[in-house]
Amino acid sequence: MSLSNNPFRIIGITSNSGLKIIQKHLSKLKAFSKLGKKLVFDFDLTFLNLMDLDRSLDVISKVESRILLDEDKLKYSLFWFQDLSSYDSIALAKLIEGNTDKALEIWAKSMKSDEVNSKNFSAFNNASSLLLLLQLDKSKKDQFKKDKTSIARLKEAFGQKIKLINSPFFQDFCLGLGIKSEINSANIQTFFAEKILEILNQNFTNKELINIVKNLDESFSELINSFLTKEPILNIKEQVNSAELQLKDNKKEGLTIGKSLIKNTVNDLKYLKEILGGNHYNYESLANKLSNQILQCGINCFNETGEDQAYLSSYKYALFIAPNEQTKTRAKDCVKHCEEERLACICCNCNTAKVDKSNVIKTIMYKETERSWLSNQVKYNQVTLSLYFCKDCNINISKQSKKFLLINVVGGLIIAALIYVETFRVGSAVTGGAIGFAIIRWISSLFNSAESDAIEKQSIVKEYKRSDYSFTRPGK
Repeated sequence: MSLSNNPFRIIGITSNSGLKIIQKHLSKLKAFSKLGKKLVFDFDLTFLNLMDLDRSLDVISKVESRILLDEDKLKYSLFWFQDLSSYDSIALAKLIEGNTDKALEIWAKSMKSDEVNSKNFSAFNNASSLLLLLQLDKSKKDQFKKDKTSIARLKEAFGQKIKLINSPFFQDFCLGLGIKSEINSANIQTFFAEKILEILNQNFTNKELINIVKNLDESFSELINSFLTKEPILNIKEQVNSAELQLKDNKKEGLTIGKSLIKNTVNDLKYLKEILGGNHYNYESLANKLSNQILQCGINCFNETGEDQAYLSSYKYALFIAPNEQTKTRAKDCVKHCEEERLACICCNCNTAKVDKSNVIKTIMYKETERSWLSNQVKYNQVTLSLYFCKDCNINISKQSKKFLLINVVGGLIIAALIYVETFRVGSAVTGGAIGFAIIRWISSLFNSAESDAIEKQSIVKEYKRSDYSFTRPGK
């Protein structure tokens, strides 16, 4: 249904006209149409930015079949005029003359209490219908103007119309149209919202639509919101449920499932935030479910595989959209854990390559806990750490260690040989060689920093050092 092709305008009558008047106008229109002549009525309202009227036989027959049904008659009446009071008669006379300002002024007097009552319910309908028609642009395509004044008038018209539909006198409005069947006002409000959106959607963005209905009747605003957000909300719910089902069957693929979930919902969630606002309960509820499901995909994958470093950006996205502290805390824990795991998997010696888990270097650290000078006793804690480096660093460390071991052995043998030449005693040579080996080993250890430096760089070693652990075992 368009505003221009309202059946009551096509027939040229008010919406509360009786059956006799309807049949009379229909007969005239059919007769003139057959003769190829045009018939002009007062309610053509050609001075407004309405489309040109089509009164062909085909159109007339369709109008006739629609306008006699109570529900259709009521729906079309919401966008037209009725003549039920002296105020209406005077205002409609001015409207037919083209004096729209005077018509609105007369209806405004009837509505001065700003509340719908038994004497002015038709004024609420008539004034709001005229306000809507006055905001049509010059394109004559049933599009509303978008300037500030027009938008303010649209809001005013919507407010008046909703007041009428929600009032206790809406049934009186229906009776005034000759409708005796019971009408559900909630269904009519839904219809009105759908038709308004149908017209506004031609040249208004969804965000602009939300601003237009903002601060109007709460139930009406929520109805508009539900129409504008139905599809993205449904998609996000379906995507979350799908990810949950996929994760049950294949936890190892959690990272892929989670990333796909983000990709398939990111635009819809952004749209909902723009339309509803970050504090709207619908947005918060969806964002919370989505954030937790994204986190769960990563958690399940890590529990199965011990790997989730490639998911760090997804954890951070889940944190970004998390609407409450509980979910934010959970997301922060995931981000922290993932960053720690990522650092643990990068060789801290070169800070580039991935560690080789198949090659471990073990080292012992000690912490003195108690010392007794009287009994010459000392107690301490001992911990064995498993340290990992990348393949290249392991090779370099091994080469350096072998090199200095060779230097130690050769140095010890040289000292042993010198002592033997000097003393010709094998025992002295062996003892001297051993002592020489130890001394050279100690001296070379001062320069052999490849392994010790690499060990010192380990984050776990640094952590134990901060707790007063060292590589020297406490002595008595």
